[in-house]
Amino acid sequence: MKHHLLRIVLLFLVQISYAQVKVDSLVNKQMKELHIPGLAAAKIEGGKISWMRHYGFQDIGQKTPVTDSTVFHIASLSKTVTAAAIMQLEAKGHFKLDDDINRFLPFRVVNPAFPAIPITFRQLLRHRSSIADNMDYLLPFWENEYQGADIPLERFLRDYLSVSGGHYHAGKNFLHAEPGSQFGYSNIGFALLGYLVERIAKVPFDQYCQTQLFNPLGMHNSHWFLEPVQSGRLAVPYQYSDSLKQYKKLPQGKYPDYPAGQLRCTLHDLAKFLACWSNDGIYDGKRIIDATAVQGLTPKDMSLGFHTWFMYLLNTETPTYSHSGHGPGISTYMLYDPFSKKGLIILMNGELSDYFEWRKLIDLLWKS
Repeated sequence: MKHHLLRIVLLFLVQISYAQVKVDSLVNKQMKELHIPGLAAAKIEGGKISWMRHYGFQDIGQKTPVTDSTVFHIASLSKTVTAAAIMQLEAKGHFKLDDDINRFLPFRVVNPAFPAIPITFRQLLRHRSSIADNMDYLLPFWENEYQGADIPLERFLRDYLSVSGGHYHAGKNFLHAEPGSQFGYSNIGFALLGYLVERIAKVPFDQYCQTQLFNPLGMHNSHWFLEPVQSGRLAVPYQYSDSLKQYKKLPQGKYPDYPAGQLRCTLHDLAKFLACWSNDGIYDGKRIIDATAVQGLTPKDMSLGFHTWFMYLLNTETPTYSHSGHGPGISTYMLYDPFSKKGLIILMNGELSDYFEWRKLIDLLWKS
């Protein structure tokens, strides 16, 4: 009887191993076809990390493989962390989502075309604040052309949003739409949420995240700024040239709107965050994020409208919440199903923007 059970267990393990090898082979094939140098992926199930996988190189020139210690720039996936931070404070009663943000700011922020209509926390979380990304001003930052000193968050936002600011432009920094009435994806809006965390918690945003999110979750390799990260652990961003048939190494980016997209972390760290989120804010037996925050941003009733997270349709019975991140040499994706409580993270140091290619990769890893 014991030998029979042992044979069944061994057969089961062989089948699992074969399935993993098959998935790994398909992922490597897709990476080669899509010119992705390195990739890391993690699956979340039952509030825990069920598996993590690493492929390719974090540095092609040095032939350094992607490992558990590789630190990726996660781009706009950062917004899910910023949203969690602001929702921690909302759960403690510091404000309500439909409050006017000007109650907490040292400078006034209004849409110049609709000065009597307040901009609220909820509108910022839903990209409906009417605050626009002025590409003429912001694109050089996002294309990694700016390598000067860090611009303090308060000064950057005051210059951009205050009528007396040096980079204020009524027609380019705001949509001609009443706050709350129209969707407009806004990186500046999320930078403002990060600054509101500073104002309410009375500590710099990066320090707040360190003490209230990263340390409690054991995210010891997560940083909003480059300085604390060992350069040898950074995934090098790459851009592939079809004409030259080679990879171009890109510089590490730095943005003044850093709460919107500058977080760098290991796959393991981000997987801890998603495991906590999928478990209604509890990780390793500890309450880190209030359950109402998780349910508020990613409710099962999707007719309530998304807050930060978008919808993604997998080949499943229910839709999932998702967020992607893109930048020069960076592509990332994170998904969460509020029904099955499953989650998936994919981090790359290459560029992938085609929805159907993402779809193939996501479907492959979600089922594994």
